[in-house]
Amino acid sequence: MMNVSKNKCVGCGICESDCPVGSIYVDVEKGIAVFDRDKCIDCMLCIQNCPQAAIRDIVEELAIAIGTDDEKIIKPDDHIGMSKYFQVWKYSNGKLNFKETRENVKYTEDETRIHGDPKKAEAMASVLKDIDVLVGKIMGPNIERLKNKFVAVIIREPKIEKSLKIIRENINEIVEEKEKTERKGLILQ
Repeated sequence: MMNVSKNKCVGCGICESDCPVGSIYVDVEKGIAVFDRDKCIDCMLCIQNCPQAAIRDIVEELAIAIGTDDEKIIKPDDHIGMSKYFQVWKYSNGKLNFKETRENVKYTEDETRIHGDPKKAEAMASVLKDIDVLVGKIMGPNIERLKNKFVAVIIREPKIEKSLKIIRENINEIVEEKEKTERKGLILQ
């Protein structure tokens, strides 16, 4: 699915003028290019000609876990490893769908709160073995152990519902980071 990065698109209109079917246009109010997905014929001219590399064709599915204690807000007062639960969401075809809530077993087994404890990182990773993206307000020192297993995403918006919108709006950057061999944490707003 074609997606325009709001962080890279400068609204130059090259994609709009190159599109043979008029499926992309610059929304002057938003300041970025927008797709009419019903018209798009996947010719990829917009991707090839975008001087900002702001357009991607995202075909893969992503599993995203959000650290929470109450399933409504992102863990507010500690790093993600101390979350009671992880809400798991699936990104596919431009949509995020809720899949399940997983209990963070390390949280219930050991509340010693040793920061940077490799066993804590290992336990959390075992709960999230099929996850691509890990979302929290604070990652903590285990980010060094986790950032190449997951795309580590920091979102400081507390409400999960609003955070999902931020994830959708920044999916290009998340996929781009996932493709790297040496990852860094992403801070999304």
